[in-house]
Amino acid sequence: MRTLRRFRHYLEPHAGRCGWAVATMAVVSAFNGLGILLLKPIIDRLFIAKDFEMLWLVVAGVPLLVILKSIASYAQNYLAGWIGQKTVQQLREDLFRHLHELPLEYYSGRRGADVLSLVTADLTLVQAALTTLPVYAIRDSLTLLFLAAALFHLSWRFATLAVLASPPSLGALYVLSRKMRESSRQAQLAVDRLHHRFQESVQGMAVLKAYNDENAAIERFQEENDAFFQPVMRYLRATALTSPLLEVGASAAVAAIVYVGGREVILGRMTPGAFFAFLGGLVAAYAPVKNLARTNADLQRAWASAERLFNVLDEKTAAPKAALPRFPSFTRSLRLEGVGFRYPGARAWALRGLNLEIARGTKLAVVGPNGSGKSTLGRLLLRLYDPQEGRLCFDGADARSFDAASLRERAALVTTESALFNDTVLRNIALGRRVVALSEVERACRAVGAAEFIEALPEGYQTLLGDWGFALSAGQRQKLALARMLLRDPELVVLDEASAHLDGPSERETRAALETALAGRTVVVIAHEPRAVASADRIAVMSAGAVVENGTHGELMAARGLYRRLFELEDAARPASEAR
Repeated sequence: MRTLRRFRHYLEPHAGRCGWAVATMAVVSAFNGLGILLLKPIIDRLFIAKDFEMLWLVVAGVPLLVILKSIASYAQNYLAGWIGQKTVQQLREDLFRHLHELPLEYYSGRRGADVLSLVTADLTLVQAALTTLPVYAIRDSLTLLFLAAALFHLSWRFATLAVLASPPSLGALYVLSRKMRESSRQAQLAVDRLHHRFQESVQGMAVLKAYNDENAAIERFQEENDAFFQPVMRYLRATALTSPLLEVGASAAVAAIVYVGGREVILGRMTPGAFFAFLGGLVAAYAPVKNLARTNADLQRAWASAERLFNVLDEKTAAPKAALPRFPSFTRSLRLEGVGFRYPGARAWALRGLNLEIARGTKLAVVGPNGSGKSTLGRLLLRLYDPQEGRLCFDGADARSFDAASLRERAALVTTESALFNDTVLRNIALGRRVVALSEVERACRAVGAAEFIEALPEGYQTLLGDWGFALSAGQRQKLALARMLLRDPELVVLDEASAHLDGPSERETRAALETALAGRTVVVIAHEPRAVASADRIAVMSAGAVVENGTHGELMAARGLYRRLFELEDAARPASEAR
């Protein structure tokens, strides 16, 4: 019922067209019932009484009825298709918008292929169902009603006999429907896993080939493919049983009616026309019943997909943007007080009891072992996540009291893996800005050493980068991400291993340019190598989700703590790396 109510919400704007669609379906169904009623006088008067007047009526009337029915049939198909496409168009837009409004926690630990499956497999099934199934479901149901009325008009005793034979078949159909829906739901989960295997293999093909792991990847896919086979076969078994069960029930009803009707005709209590009209009506009813059974099988698959789509749409988004005031910038410092954060579904805390203060306009370096929470800290500073314990404060005010989007307008993030989209170089760099001058973009690119390779591209700044920007080298993609950050003109900058893909000379050149461009801004540099950030105003050393040391390079080296050990380990590894 919940799913039905959700669909009603999408159909209400098209109530007028829905009414016309149902009306045309009713016309088509009425013609089907009328054809059965006309069969009796045609047989009795034309073939039994040999009435020439009836012959001319049939010759003139049948083509006219077929033309009218065809017009109504075209109208019903067009209207149902329009309503289905319009409904799915709105559902697709709502889903895409909602996915962007969900907090980042929703995507933590969730595979991208699972989300992709919603907008491919699930939405495709729902689209097919909304476009075609209403025609069959409503038209064939109305056809059965008109045929039933015609059969009761011809002989209420025979019609009652046919109705009494229906419950066993309908009961079996109900049981099979439940099995089909559950097996379809399990099959969709298996499809998600298959999509994930495809996606990770295509994206990681270079690594798979470099490690000769293609056969193992194929074996893993075969396991998932076998797991998909079982629920699909349960669905197909239930679908295959539907028609035989209906045919057995229908054959029993026809046999009983032929016996009783034959006796009535022989005894003269029923005309041959009435008997054959009734028998024709019963046979005609079999086609819509079979169509409804097939429609039901498709409906169960689409229903399981619709439930998954609506479950995503029911995921809670952040507070409405208009509910909170805009972030007014900060003048003194930002401070983290007893901050704790744990990713959804994780048992361990990524951050716990973290205290840190960053003065405005200073450069803070954050170092520490892998898994110490450095990247998580960077994302909390931009409110991509909010702490579950403690507070993030700007000039003493809790960051959660301001609109998160307005805070991010004054901030920028550059990570190790730069995200590029299938758009032009210009639009990738101007991400988040609707209006931008080419001169601004060029200035940002020159500052990070990206202008030379961009101008060498076939169409310069208007060159399409393709999926993920894979046509560029990792270093070139990283420079575009840095140019994007500079174009934003941020007050707060988080650089998370931002120069990891740059080679030695290019890294030194870019770092020097950034020192000049970021002067006076609040900069948080996350790095694994202490030597690369030794010149920072202050250095915070993290371990197990907390800041364990904080000071200048000289102070931390003198303290002989974790920072000094990391520095010495880096020095120890340096000769070996240079030898390679």
